[in-house]
Amino acid sequence: MQLAIGTIQEDYHCYWLTHRTTSTQAFLKDKEHVFLKNLQIKKPWSIPQNAMLALFWVLVKRPRVIITTGAGVTIPTVYFSKKLLGTKIIFANSAADVTHASKTPVWIEKYADLFIVQWEEMLEIFPQAVYCGTL
Repeated sequence: MQLAIGTIQEDYHCYWLTHRTTSTQAFLKDKEHVFLKNLQIKKPWSIPQNAMLALFWVLVKRPRVIITTGAGVTIPTVYFSKKLLGTKIIFANSAADVTHASKTPVWIEKYADLFIVQWEEMLEIFPQAVYCGTL
C-alpha cells in the first residue's frame, strides 16, 4: 500500500476505509481510518451492513477523491460518493490475473474518472483504461 500511495498522505488530508485484517491494523495504526465489515457471500447481512456504514462515512467525511484498488468494501463507498457528492474516482486494477476481470473492476469501471491497469493484457478487457505498467 505504501508504495502505491507515495506521498499522497503527506500532501493531502487522507483517511483510509478498508476491512480489518492483521496487516491493515498494523499499517493503519497511526493513520486516520475506518474499518468496514468485510463482505462475505455466506453472510448476506454483511452487504446491507457494509452499505449503511459506507453511506454514513461518505456523509461524514465527504471525500473529494477516492483512490481504490477495489475489494468488495469499495463498492458502496464509490457508489454513494459518486452519486451523492460527485466524488472523483481513481481505480487501479492491480489484480494478478491478467486473463479476466474480477467483479469489482467490471462494476466500478462505469463510475471511475480514471481507470488504470497494471497489465497491458487488461486493455483488451478495459479498452478505455490507462496502462501504467509495473514498477
